Amino acid sequence: MAGINVGYELLRNSSKKIQNPCISYKVDRMMPVATMHRMALKASQKLILLMNNTTLLTRHHRLTSMNEILVYLTGHAEDEGMPGDRGDFYRRKLAEQLYHHFNIYNVDHTNVLDFVCAVVRLEHETRNALTRCPRMPDAAPHINVDDQVLDMVGRLSNVH
Repeated sequence: MAGINVGYELLRNSSKKIQNPCISYKVDRMMPVATMHRMALKASQKLILLMNNTTLLTRHHRLTSMNEILVYLTGHAEDEGMPGDRGDFYRRKLAEQLYHHFNIYNVDHTNVLDFVCAVVRLEHETRNALTRCPRMPDAAPHINVDDQVLDMVGRLSNVH
């Protein structure tokens, strides 16, 4: 059987390692930070939109920043309305809007201000991280954010 002629020859090394330049890539550790920053920006825009779309604000005043939302939620806005804590009224309405439009169940008038402050803090921390470390894709700073807050920010920014 040693001298059988089969009509073809087997290659000695049939499994050559092929170097493909498309396969090599660098892991960008800043991608989650950039994603969280974009999510926080979108959530901020949605919160401003929710406050502006209600008929709660005076007609000549439209909110343009998160700081203005915080002024309204804390009751420091100069609006002519009923006496009492106007901030509580705005907090209740914003929590109601979050529930109706985005199915966020665990935000009510007692903790909606904490949620808005957490969105502001997340946007601020991620923006600072992106400006401090833009050229260092192999190392990303730690961003301290609560899982529940991140879940709600994801719902607001349509990432969920």
